[in-house]
Amino acid sequence: MTPLPGAQAVIQTILRRTNLLMAGKRVTIAGDVPGLAARLRAMGAHPGAALAEADLVIGDDVDRERLRPGAILATTRPGHGERVREGVLAQGRLFVVDLTC
Repeated sequence: MTPLPGAQAVIQTILRRTNLLMAGKRVTIAGDVPGLAARLRAMGAHPGAALAEADLVIGDDVDRERLRPGAILATTRPGHGERVREGVLAQGRLFVVDLTC
């Protein structure tokens, strides 16, 4: 299993690959990334959301079936799907951001 990168690297990768604005986003962090919740709060996001209600989920061990349609999953294990743009895949009802490349 590839560990998640540091908090700043995770945020920069998500922002660069998606052009997402964090303000107002409900975020679930599945895993241990020190400082990530604090950095997300500073950007106006709301970490600590329930998995089924999150706009953005960050982590590897996530039950993808529990995510809401249109949610973004940022993970080091992206799997396969239709390429939407560099580092972003569409997998059924989800968008998956690859944090490894």
